[in-house]
Amino acid sequence: MSDPRPWEVGDHEARWIGYLIAPDSIVLRNKIGATAVDELRVAENDLVEARVAELRSQPELVQRTYDLTHLRKLHHHLFQDVYEWAGDLRTVGIAKGDGDDNSFIPPLEIDRPVLHVVSRIAESNLLRSLSGDALVGEVAYLYDYLNFAHPFREGNGRTQREYFAQLLAESSHGLDWTAIEMADLHSACHVARTEDDTEPLRAVISAVITDTPVY
Repeated sequence: MSDPRPWEVGDHEARWIGYLIAPDSIVLRNKIGATAVDELRVAENDLVEARVAELRSQPELVQRTYDLTHLRKLHHHLFQDVYEWAGDLRTVGIAKGDGDDNSFIPPLEIDRPVLHVVSRIAESNLLRSLSGDALVGEVAYLYDYLNFAHPFREGNGRTQREYFAQLLAESSHGLDWTAIEMADLHSACHVARTEDDTEPLRAVISAVITDTPVY
């Protein structure tokens, strides 16, 4: 049995620091030797884009079960070249925007919103029973729930976008994120999470959903 890793032991502060290359740094531990945020971001983007292309050309690399296992395998595939913890659930709380410690669900409860998403997907037969506004509304609803789960320390957005690309392909749909500014998606997710208002997110999904699947 392997020894616990730094982000898996101690209190919240110790685990938070354990994800970093040094206690006084804001750079995440990484496999590429990056010691600056910009350096890591550029390398990460290139490596993840290559893995996305690989997965889209060989979709059998990740089994599509649309559950937490699926998300973890997807994250591992995308980030395997960057982080040792690729595919592992986060061990710390994460907040964005307003600094609220409860911005995303606590790590020990990640499975709860994911199970709800899994149930809804099954009820709609992988979204195949929905179309038009109903499909847009359901995707926005599920997107908000999965965003709230935020299963990973980093890379949630890219994993989630690929997850929904695969899911929508089941009903011959796709998502074209070039149709919007990514800042609009991030803002819409923040409003949905903090104000319980999914209308901006519905507008974003309506703008990006297509009849051209990428899988």
